[in-house]
Amino acid sequence: MVVLPAPPRSFFRGAWLVSLGVLLLAACAGQRRVQSEPATKELRVVADNPSPTEVPDLELLRHRAAMGQHAEVRELIKDRMDRASPSAPDSGRDALRRLLIELALTEGDAAGAAAELTILDRDIERLGATADVESRAIVALLYSDLAYRGNYFLDARKWSLRAIALLAGSGSPLEGGALTTLARSQLALNNRTQALEVLSEATRNLESGRRIEYGDLHEALLLKVDVLLALSMADEAIIAAGDVYDGAIESYGSDSIPHAEALLAVAAASYAAGSADAARTMLGDANEIFKAMQSTQPTSSFPISERLLLRLVQLTEILALPVKSAS
Repeated sequence: MVVLPAPPRSFFRGAWLVSLGVLLLAACAGQRRVQSEPATKELRVVADNPSPTEVPDLELLRHRAAMGQHAEVRELIKDRMDRASPSAPDSGRDALRRLLIELALTEGDAAGAAAELTILDRDIERLGATADVESRAIVALLYSDLAYRGNYFLDARKWSLRAIALLAGSGSPLEGGALTTLARSQLALNNRTQALEVLSEATRNLESGRRIEYGDLHEALLLKVDVLLALSMADEAIIAAGDVYDGAIESYGSDSIPHAEALLAVAAASYAAGSADAARTMLGDANEIFKAMQSTQPTSSFPISERLLLRLVQLTEILALPVKSAS
């Protein structure tokens, strides 16, 4: 049985940013009481942004990130964010910051992700009641991701549940992704059956929903392989891994992070089913993809994908174990 745990990274725990407004009213004039109009409840007025950031290519940027073009995507994001207002409401700027956080989390840069997430959280909180549920849910999901990568699985589950509560009944395409993050935390907490149940709901949601990015479905299908392997259901895991592979090739082609992850999913399932030689072949292919993508990036202390690197190391160690002779 092959179980792939979460990467052991340091975790910078973000705290909720609370915005408090205090109105002090006082009036006095000698000995006389001065009449004043009754105090009214303070209203938060959010000024319009005359120049919001346009992101018509957001889906393309996400696709390029999945292809391993992190440096190029990050440069494009930072260039636009430098021109954006630092405080006015700007959904485009916030979407780009979300992608910047996701890039940092993919690479394992927890401190960088936490710093950007603190800013995003502040910007959403500044909107007060005008902030939509999806924006609040995105912040919660990013906190869940950050907590999970630091092995704070209870915190990760808490943030996932918060996101699910925010999105309940909204019909948002984020619902399936939120369920996936909950299932991931359940698996990490060794609640395998519950994880599979939640994950089944997540995949149904993602496969039937509109405006769903394939990357969200890829995460759910990849996790399904992990859950099935944890439940010692090798045959089912092979079928699920095949779905991951087909989806990755169709949506991203070869030589992408999802393709390499799909190869490792098939390799892990094959090994669990007793096909070590097939697993070694796919491990070698995934390793070549990883090295090719890593070589195109500027020198960095972080890998192109921390999760991919960890799975490569784990499966390499497993496949290096002596194999019992068939005789």
